[in-house]
Amino acid sequence: MPEFTEDSNFQELSAERFGAHNDEGPMTLEIFTQLMKQFYDLGWMRGSGGALGCVSGKQLMISPSALQKERIKPADVFLYDLVSKTEIQRPINKKITVSSCSVLFSLIMNQTGSECVIHTHSKAANLITQLISGDTFEISHQEYIKGIYNPFSGHALKYNDTLIIPIINNRPSESLLLNPIEGVIQAYPQAIAVLVRNHGLFVWGPTWESAKIMVECIDYLLELSLDMLKNNIPLVKEDVQPERQDSVDYLETVFSP
Repeated sequence: MPEFTEDSNFQELSAERFGAHNDEGPMTLEIFTQLMKQFYDLGWMRGSGGALGCVSGKQLMISPSALQKERIKPADVFLYDLVSKTEIQRPINKKITVSSCSVLFSLIMNQTGSECVIHTHSKAANLITQLISGDTFEISHQEYIKGIYNPFSGHALKYNDTLIIPIINNRPSESLLLNPIEGVIQAYPQAIAVLVRNHGLFVWGPTWESAKIMVECIDYLLELSLDMLKNNIPLVKEDVQPERQDSVDYLETVFSP
């Protein structure tokens, strides 16, 4: 694998492009490693799988490959300077390499302006892609859809919106997903995630907080959809009764003489 600093998308990343407001504050190495442990505990980054990449100011943080994610320390995170385009921190062990998702992260960040990309290996993300034969996962009229960022409006989706997540086929290594993910971004400019069949999930957002919230909401919706399919409940509701105009007006109509 070539040096990540030679990646064309990384070379095009500009710190000035990432000016989104963080709810809690910019990503730090301490928060980065805390999130990795949290995602491990949720079953999303077991073994040495899963990855995280975040822009923080003029720096880019990417998780290492082949390390147990719940044991990663701040010194194990790869750190890159977006101005000088150089690597400014890496694990002491020279055999440890940056995540093979690094080129996917830089692609997504470069083409969408997202500050954070999270890659999980959740069981729900894997299984739903084996039950759906089409090219997209779709679900509507669920409360947690309101936790998904809409890049068109800059606000969250609504309860009755349909969340659409493209599905691509898995490849022998993450780096080979580069072209399929680029195709998803071009074909679905509103996408904030992509499912990889028999593999897992990529989610991206304008801040690390929004990406974290979205991956949690999406994984909940994926788990829910598995139970809905098991019980023959449609994921997308087409024939929904119109909402009552007003409860008082409704009662007056029912009980009027």
